[in-house]
Amino acid sequence: MSENQDRGTDLDEMAQRVRALSDQVVDRAKENGLAWLEGYERVLKNMLDLQEQAAKGTGSDWVATLAGAQADFVRETSSAFIGAMRQQLQK
Repeated sequence: MSENQDRGTDLDEMAQRVRALSDQVVDRAKENGLAWLEGYERVLKNMLDLQEQAAKGTGSDWVATLAGAQADFVRETSSAFIGAMRQQLQK
């Protein structure tokens, strides 16, 4: 083998190692993104549940209704957003 062929082979091997490492980095980023997204979803659910309980605790029907409507709106919009993000991370 000539020196140029050795360099070409070395560069190909290096490119394969870089590609493999890059794939590992992307996979870990997706896993971490999914874990963060699941954590965010749990925190949001707990916060909205607390908001609704606090509103019910006021004894005022209109406050409980308003808080419930707002919580439902946030649940629905965040569900769409979180679902889209989850799909992107699972590709």
